[in-house]
Amino acid sequence: MVTVRIVVEGGVLSCNAETTTASNTEALRQSLHSFFTRLLSRDDISIVISLGAGYRSAVKRFQKEAAGTSLFVDLDTQKSKVNDWFVKLETENKDRQIILSPEQKENVFFMVQEMEAWFLKQPNCFEKWAKLEKYNKRDEKSIADHNLISGKNIEDISKPSAVVAILLKHFFEKRIDGKKRKLAVYGKLRTAPVLLDCLDVALLETQDSELVRFKNIMNKNFI
Repeated sequence: MVTVRIVVEGGVLSCNAETTTASNTEALRQSLHSFFTRLLSRDDISIVISLGAGYRSAVKRFQKEAAGTSLFVDLDTQKSKVNDWFVKLETENKDRQIILSPEQKENVFFMVQEMEAWFLKQPNCFEKWAKLEKYNKRDEKSIADHNLISGKNIEDISKPSAVVAILLKHFFEKRIDGKKRKLAVYGKLRTAPVLLDCLDVALLETQDSELVRFKNIMNKNFI
């Protein structure tokens, strides 16, 4: 049994975080663990997920981990500008430059443009989420046909998290004390864990080249 270590941007680091935030951070970590376990689908490896909070903190944690650790971060721009992400890391704070070696760069993987793009690539995951969270669909139109995502290259969408928030608020509601209530606000810690659990990971692998690259490297390293 070998250990695969993955640092993912997101969550909180402070041990002083309020109980709800700490609990939601752990839920996100567990859902990511399940996600990558399903992606790699191998019995001979043990996966360890660490959440790194903001991207600079995540990179620093990644640098401190053992060689072979992987890092997943939001790219926050188009995939053609991956190199700009590394340049920003090196130049945005002249007093605290972060420079990655070529080997480390090979183990950085991007969620394009944010993790929430995974959900937009599989809009049926929102209906699965709604059933689990006891929300009702208030608009019978197909989510996939909404003009925010229909016919679009999902990886070209800026701020996928904002689009997810709009879709959830538009399509779903629940009754609280007899009154209909829309989802107040999307939150990565509060909402994303269940959405991750609702993804078809085998299908997502065919939709996301960074996941393919990650899996190929893992299989090559741990034959």
